[in-house]
Amino acid sequence: MASICTQGASPAAKVRQTRSRGVWTDQITGSFRKISVHQLTMAWWCFQAKHITKRQLRVYFAAHEMAARRRFNGSEHCRFPLEEVKRLVGGRGSQTADAELARDVRRLARLGLVTISEHAIAFAVSIEQIHVEEISGFWTMFNAMPHQRRSVPVPRRMLRALAAGYTTGVTAVVLATMIRSLFWHKQEGGYRTDGRTKRKWIADVFGVSMRTVTDAKARLTELGWLIPLDTPQWLLNRYGAHDRINIDWIIESNHESSGGGVSCESSQGESASPRRDLGGGSASPDLTDSSSSNEEELNTRRPAQRADSSGASLRSALGSRKKKSRRRSRIRSGEQGGVGGANIRDIQTRDLTDTGRLLELHRQAVELGLAKNGEGGRLDFVSLAERARTRGKNPGAMFFWLLRDKKTAFITQADEDEAARRIKTHLYGDSQRREQWGGEPVRQPRSNPPEWSDDEKVVLACIQTARKHRVTEPFSLARQVKGWTKDRWDSAVIAYESKRMERFRFNTVEFPEGE
Repeated sequence: MASICTQGASPAAKVRQTRSRGVWTDQITGSFRKISVHQLTMAWWCFQAKHITKRQLRVYFAAHEMAARRRFNGSEHCRFPLEEVKRLVGGRGSQTADAELARDVRRLARLGLVTISEHAIAFAVSIEQIHVEEISGFWTMFNAMPHQRRSVPVPRRMLRALAAGYTTGVTAVVLATMIRSLFWHKQEGGYRTDGRTKRKWIADVFGVSMRTVTDAKARLTELGWLIPLDTPQWLLNRYGAHDRINIDWIIESNHESSGGGVSCESSQGESASPRRDLGGGSASPDLTDSSSSNEEELNTRRPAQRADSSGASLRSALGSRKKKSRRRSRIRSGEQGGVGGANIRDIQTRDLTDTGRLLELHRQAVELGLAKNGEGGRLDFVSLAERARTRGKNPGAMFFWLLRDKKTAFITQADEDEAARRIKTHLYGDSQRREQWGGEPVRQPRSNPPEWSDDEKVVLACIQTARKHRVTEPFSLARQVKGWTKDRWDSAVIAYESKRMERFRFNTVEFPEGE
């Protein structure tokens, strides 16, 4: 009977029917980067053995994202500026941060883990390429890894999140889960996204405590990246928890969202400000001290009542100016048109998950001089809220501290992209209308993809020809063949990149598969 049912099926369908047990998918949303188990183990061991700092480990993941981005765009020979590293890791707008990140890049190059030059990125593929004397600890860790010769299809969205920074425990659980649960099978023609992992194995191999593993798994489940599956107790005791990686993962920003993301509104009624307890869950870097880990920095450092650039401290801005007493009382009582009682003096978790309430907090913060007005100030405000919501155990208190001390240097590209998406969705609605039909979103019919203009076609042809013939600079082809100037080339490239993203949004998948 089974043979009769499969006679008229397509080859791809026949392959899917022969897949072994497990959770399978045909593609990873957002593309991926192939990283070997040896490289992942090597990077974590270097951090665990204190050869690199936590931020240098984040720079390593940022380098993988930058390499994947160039390969995806078909422009491997483009420049790799330090500004791009700062956007992924954090630290923009600070000369101290520039110097520290440049020093981190040089340290990784001297160690041999990754070399980021102006036009290329080179990764170490074996521990023998690392310039350290004692490597017995690496082999002890590597021998405990399963499937040592394979490559892990690491989702690029998770690469950007790792570069933006998680706690040590969360990073360890992410790496362990991907090694044990994320596979690409050529024979089955797809990706398997589930696996079993014991907490004790993660704790022993990655050098963290059992409690840290438990908290990290709970955090990843809350963010929606890790989805626990029902497991009988005898299997749980013998093989560990059965979890699935959400390869369609994107951090949900609204507590009303459904699907793969999980709301962070677990403590709506709990006020989070103005306490100083940041919960120890932040991964924001201290950009003036590259030798201290993020957890130690935020667990031991108590923010002082420092003055801002104008010389006014938080206490003077919020509590000692008599001429603002009426305004403060109106804000406290919610008489200034607050959305649902959102109050800058009493930041709650639901204020960070609801974009409308967050924008109301921004309006109040502008009046009190805690935030800048305009689109740029609004984007920074929401980015800081996104940073606190996804990185802190006590998001409201962490956001209060970031806002008070004007820690905009902690904003990463992942935080800013998510903030821009939240603001755009709130102001203009979802780009694709969703209608509930049987519990599933229904897409509206789409028009034809946008067409390339003449200049954009020239840019596309030059990029493809340069890649085929290994020409370093595609602009040289446009100058020789078309007589273009540099200004015209730059304008055409900007238009080409914009049109390319529009064409990708037209497709069902946001990004095609990576390597």
